[in-house]
Amino acid sequence: MNHLFPYIERTLLRPDIRINEQYEALDEVTQLGLAGLTVAPFWVKKWRREMGDYHPASLSAVIGYPYGYARTEAKQLELELALRDGASEVEVVLNTSALFSPTSVWLKIELVKLVAVAHAAEKPLTVILESGLLTDEELGRMLKTAADAGADFVKNATGILPTSFSVEQALAFRQQASSTLGVKIVADGASPDELERLIDARVDRITLHNTTPL
Repeated sequence: MNHLFPYIERTLLRPDIRINEQYEALDEVTQLGLAGLTVAPFWVKKWRREMGDYHPASLSAVIGYPYGYARTEAKQLELELALRDGASEVEVVLNTSALFSPTSVWLKIELVKLVAVAHAAEKPLTVILESGLLTDEELGRMLKTAADAGADFVKNATGILPTSFSVEQALAFRQQASSTLGVKIVADGASPDELERLIDARVDRITLHNTTPL
């Protein structure tokens, strides 16, 4: 399964994550040649020091995690601090609560502002959608919003909600996303064969909290 490793991002976002687990995950990323490590903003500075400036894996920070309903100004400051601390990528959680209200028009404005900050620093930005909460119409609309705002990637879930992995739903997400967007899939619980199907379907990154099944 070694050929899957360059597609896999290890995510360390549990509220009870211990420092020894984070060191073990960084060892996995380094030794297996994984694509990246995703951490809470609090940890970015530490893991940038540990990884150094030339580590081949990305160091990604989540912004507005886990529910995305912080004010735009708070997200922007969090993003700026994460970049200052050494994040090489940022992942912004869409404000799903706003989507379900008349204020949904502001979602694109928020994303445009955040994309501008990330791109000014020449860093890619991912929009995280909690796709399990959305209808097909809402999902399609938000995928278009992310693309129109200039996002680089979209991700199908935060991983915070208790849902089971479905390869069919993941493949449908990839198919519905614009060809201009990279796609990341949270795939905890997926079998190696299902991971193969994701890669064959042009999924760019696979997010896992644990690589043990591989």
